[in-house]
Amino acid sequence: MQHFFDPWNFGTQIVYTIIIFIICFLIYFKTKEAYSLTKHRGIKYFRDAFLFFGLAYLVRFLMEIVFFSTRGSHLFIPRFYLFPIILMLIGYLSTIAILNLVFSISWKKINNHYLLLVGHIIAVVLAVVTFLTRSHDILAYLQLALLIVALVINFVSKKKKKKFCKNNVLYTLILIFWVVNLWIILPRKFLSLELKLVFEIVSLVVFIIIYFKVLKWLK
Repeated sequence: MQHFFDPWNFGTQIVYTIIIFIICFLIYFKTKEAYSLTKHRGIKYFRDAFLFFGLAYLVRFLMEIVFFSTRGSHLFIPRFYLFPIILMLIGYLSTIAILNLVFSISWKKINNHYLLLVGHIIAVVLAVVTFLTRSHDILAYLQLALLIVALVINFVSKKKKKKFCKNNVLYTLILIFWVVNLWIILPRKFLSLELKLVFEIVSLVVFIIIYFKVLKWLK
């Protein structure tokens, strides 16, 4: 049985995923010194957020490679069967990444030793629900809600105007990036390849801006 394969779409997906993956780990390693010097828990959670974002994109990259390498062989795994499993993994990794962003700005108020454990439990539950329901919208809406919560907490909690502005610009950019990214990663029949490419370019531009904002913040 022949399976439709679009090399252009595959190529853009691979390039997009690799670039985001690299930027995530650049942010993770660039913030290493700041955390080593201060041992600030907020920085730790912020770093871990991008570590898990990077791992989510690594899983996505491996999915594309597996799909491509088994194409045309008896080992071929249709996306229909593979995608729910991959979505569950990406759902877990990206949810714990978003929760780490929330923790990075709220850990002082919560101050709970079991904060990370609770975060992982929430991420696992959301991932399992997404897998069982096969509902991409559940993942999208709940993650969007988590990001909005992070943004609201950041607006409310910051008292110093300068720091307030810097952090809110950064978290707003992350919110925009993830909303755009959800439109890219979730299968939508009405989303043409051209429109998908536009979303990918917008998403890349936003993420590159985030990277330079983090570099500026570290100076």
